[in-house]
Amino acid sequence: MKSYLKRGFGLLFALLMIGGLVPISVSAATSPNVSYQTHIENIGWEVDAGIGLKSNGEISGTSGKSLRLEGIKINLDNQGYDLGVSYQTHIQNIGWEANTERGWKSNGDMSGTAGLSYRLEAIQIKLTGSDADKFDIYYQVHVQNMGWLGWAKNGESAGTAGYSYRLEAIKIQIVPKGQGAPTETTAIPFHEKKLIDGNLLINSSSNDFNENAFSLEDVEISNNSGDGGIVLKSGTQSGVYTSNPFKTNPFTKLVLSWSSDTPEGTSIQVEARVSKNSWDSNGQLTENWSNWLTWGTWGTTIQRASGTGITDDSVAKVDVDTLVVSGGETASEIQYRVILNSNTSGVTPIVRLISGALRNTIPGQGINKVFTDNPDLSNLKVLDVPQLSQMVRDPSIADSICSPTSVAMILNYYGTQVQPEEVAWGAYDYSYEDFGNWPFNTAYASSFGYQAYVDYSTIDGLKREIAAGHPVAAAVAYKNSDYADGDLPVIDGAPITSTYGHLIVVCGFTNEDGTDYIIINDPAASSDAGVRVMYRLDQFAAAWAESGNIAYIIH
Repeated sequence: MKSYLKRGFGLLFALLMIGGLVPISVSAATSPNVSYQTHIENIGWEVDAGIGLKSNGEISGTSGKSLRLEGIKINLDNQGYDLGVSYQTHIQNIGWEANTERGWKSNGDMSGTAGLSYRLEAIQIKLTGSDADKFDIYYQVHVQNMGWLGWAKNGESAGTAGYSYRLEAIKIQIVPKGQGAPTETTAIPFHEKKLIDGNLLINSSSNDFNENAFSLEDVEISNNSGDGGIVLKSGTQSGVYTSNPFKTNPFTKLVLSWSSDTPEGTSIQVEARVSKNSWDSNGQLTENWSNWLTWGTWGTTIQRASGTGITDDSVAKVDVDTLVVSGGETASEIQYRVILNSNTSGVTPIVRLISGALRNTIPGQGINKVFTDNPDLSNLKVLDVPQLSQMVRDPSIADSICSPTSVAMILNYYGTQVQPEEVAWGAYDYSYEDFGNWPFNTAYASSFGYQAYVDYSTIDGLKREIAAGHPVAAAVAYKNSDYADGDLPVIDGAPITSTYGHLIVVCGFTNEDGTDYIIINDPAASSDAGVRVMYRLDQFAAAWAESGNIAYIIH
């Protein structure tokens, strides 16, 4: 089945310490002077407008006036040092200049545009020359909707490349190497990237969405939907929620899933971008972020489709429902955003949960599952999950609806009366032309008010769900004897000869004569009565591992 701020720019307060750990201050005269001016919307170049040059930490631009910066020029009075300055900006409709024929600018050249009304969205500045290692160049930007960000230095990205937010002002200062960022600042601290413990990110409450918000564009967090949800602001028909970046264990695969309500005429798009860490020619650690990659457009009343948007670039690609990091490498940061759309003012979709399941397929680098509880997993009961065979359903689709049939069994167990065909067409991916899109199946389950998401789980994870009274759908691949074709794990007694991708429902566990078994509803059985089967636990584990231990969690 089948970026954002470059840094969290928390304020840097490293102090140069000498004799007895007493901090010293270094006067501006000991460092080269930096002067700069910006081209401001409705104003033009500051020198031409009579505002004049700014220097050594002074503010160039405006704040509180919503005027974009369109260009910048930077000069040094190097005071005899072999020192220069290079810089590039991220420009609306153009991107980073270094990625175009424009290239880096230096020593008073204009970076950006004049007369095109294009906003600057981010900037990178670095020192050049043989004395560059004696100084740090710090810069701080004022960003639309965010205010002053923390200080960046020595080529780091300051701003929001990829978010379409304008830069409105900038301060630049040079200090002796290691002295640290200027201490006098009006910056608001940017949230540090949180570390996801284990292999599962879940945001599912008002606190989660508020605490982890990078930006809210025409959306707000409502407390009127269970634990909370993302909704459109009153009077708007489109909006975007963007999360802060999250640090993660290194991963090769990511599955995003969501719980949502999408009334008629509404839809959502769920996207993420990921970062691979790499080292440049100078041995400096850099972050290499992907584009925003999409899981498609979802809604219960539309022709939902994966692949509607950007699905791949040099960093990663989304294969229907799974993001795969390119080049056999790993990523270690993620950031998600949700785009909400409505055809009617006053009618909004609601996003109640966003989940990201992580997997590392490199041998020896798997991500451990982290549980915060310690339930009693002995003497587990067998859940009375209704038995539904896909094979006795609509003949035109019967052999393709194992996933919807598994979801239907779980929903009926909870008391939601729904037929496999209803789930099948409710989760159908009109782009992939298939019923097996993992997050589309859990999103459909969530449309009845449940919390549902895709997880890379473990046997202990399944037992925890059973202990709490929750059946789980699990993705497996198997053959039913050693004599069947295919390099697949064997499950004795399976109802079909072989399958390379199949969903079944875990209903319980038992032990007979010293052998552990798992109780399964396998929708591939030829009749409803034959759906309940008992598989050896070790054989099930091998078959489940073929999918990376994919599970549908529905509560």
